[in-house]
Amino acid sequence: MNNIINLTKMSFTNLKSVYKQIWFIWIVWIGVAIFNPFFLNMLFGLSILLTLYQVMAYEDNNGINYLISFLPVKRSEYVISRYLLGIGSLLLSIIVIYIVHLVSTQINPLKEVPIKILLPISITSAILAMSVIIPLVLKFGINKGRVFMSIIIMAIAMAPISIISDISKNPKMIDNIMNIINNIGLPIIVSIINIVMILISIFISIKLYQHKEIKE
Repeated sequence: MNNIINLTKMSFTNLKSVYKQIWFIWIVWIGVAIFNPFFLNMLFGLSILLTLYQVMAYEDNNGINYLISFLPVKRSEYVISRYLLGIGSLLLSIIVIYIVHLVSTQINPLKEVPIKILLPISITSAILAMSVIIPLVLKFGINKGRVFMSIIIMAIAMAPISIISDISKNPKMIDNIMNIINNIGLPIIVSIINIVMILISIFISIKLYQHKEIKE
């Protein structure tokens, strides 16, 4: 457990080396999302995707695979630390998204998207991105991973915006969804789905990384 915590701390420390690339995109999308809340879900997914990708790229370029091979660290521990990095970034993003949403509703009350709908969709898209990009980068590396990352960005950009846009144009659908949230507990259902996605992704990532050949 100590190894996982230390590896996660190392990744957050490495985040300082690439924060300029991430924060520039954050500032741009926050500005856009304030005036158009439909972009909030994209900001959520992109923030997690870019954080993970940039940190993993930085570590890969600095020989993290060789380091893991020689250190008394299990490959599975390194894999799990990637997901803790993603989850930590997710929690920080929730705070930012919530603040941006409050500002956006004050500026554009007519375009308000209920936070109870926005957060589950945004969190799910972010976790889906995390669950896909980590095993792909561990398997194919950073260079080939760029191709997959582009595809994932397009999916994050198009799918959630389309869903939220359609929902926001249909007041009855919003009411029905809110009733489901209040009566059945949609957040619990979404949480279960997200946990299952993460567990499956962790299992796949560990299998892929354990069998990965480290070339000199």
